[in-house]
Amino acid sequence: MYRPSVRLFAGSLALALPLTAAAGCGVQKQRTIKAEFAAAAQHLQDSKASSFTLRLDDGKKSLEKLIVKDGSTDPALAQAFTGGSITVTVAGSTLNKGAISGGDVAQQLKNVSMSIVVRDNKAELGELRLVKGVLFAHVGLTEIGRLATIGGAENFDQTLDDGVQGGPAELTTLLADVRAGKWVKLDLTTYVDKLTELAKGFTGATPEVKPSTPPFDAKALGNDLVAALKPYVKVTDANDSSSDRVLDVNVKARPALKAALKVLQGAKDLPFPNPFVDVMPSDIDTAIKDGTAHGQIRLKDSHLTGFSLDVESLRQLATDPGTDSLAGLTVNLDIDDSADELVAPDDVSSVDIAKLIDSFFKDLQSGSVESSTTSLAG
Repeated sequence: MYRPSVRLFAGSLALALPLTAAAGCGVQKQRTIKAEFAAAAQHLQDSKASSFTLRLDDGKKSLEKLIVKDGSTDPALAQAFTGGSITVTVAGSTLNKGAISGGDVAQQLKNVSMSIVVRDNKAELGELRLVKGVLFAHVGLTEIGRLATIGGAENFDQTLDDGVQGGPAELTTLLADVRAGKWVKLDLTTYVDKLTELAKGFTGATPEVKPSTPPFDAKALGNDLVAALKPYVKVTDANDSSSDRVLDVNVKARPALKAALKVLQGAKDLPFPNPFVDVMPSDIDTAIKDGTAHGQIRLKDSHLTGFSLDVESLRQLATDPGTDSLAGLTVNLDIDDSADELVAPDDVSSVDIAKLIDSFFKDLQSGSVESSTTSLAG
């Protein structure tokens, strides 16, 4: 058994390997493919908004059968999970310029527009949308209640009602608004200083803000990864079509992971702690056998539409793959460079969330939250 950090590294990198590697690898009609990738990159750069949807395709129900195998999970919950998705939509300006890198956080928040939508197999569970520093939240309580009931929860709606009893009257109104499908709104830029002060109160020190210079060069890192992976990747033009192109990607996983690890561990000026520093090449040898991972890349009229990864090919690479086949299961990333622009929603609750949060901050500063907790515990 190998460490979770190795699983995280191998799994996350496996999702990125086909797309990263194919951008610089030789294939049939190499110039055409390179031109298409260049055009696809330009389309993403010029896009007003692009969406990236992560989903599973469990065509043979391999994963669904595995989830319900021990009888503890309702099949409807397994179907909700395997048929669900997560969609991240990013405004073109945000995608091109990047997000927060230090300095005036509140001002930089105003330059970020993005959303995250979580769905099951039937409906939306929730969305977080950040537009010019204002956070909007939408919660699909009806669908969440359906899943909770399937999972064994009783009186879901009554539990919510009981939860707001005894609190500020605005909470009751807020719950009614959320049930009616209204959005909740909060201007995050007004809370940057408060959150900093709150963190200072808990830790006794002001959180360090690292300088944003020298800037992190993601493009250079990507080029280094492509060069490192190129010897271990084979890309084949599967259907010889410029209008709807499918590229089959085969990656020699063990040496490719080691090559990528070396590059990532040597990355400089990352805007976050390097998550790969504790992963050893020997951990990859222990966890992964020699073999090939399979994936596909799809382009339509020189627009990148997505890529997929054959999960069974990954399972077979594990030194201890187990006996449960995942044949037919793919992880897919669908890409749309003509997504709808992100705008502030109109149907927003009238409840002043900022007022409720301000009250919470006052309780924290006065210690009343702790006192209340103590009295309840006693």
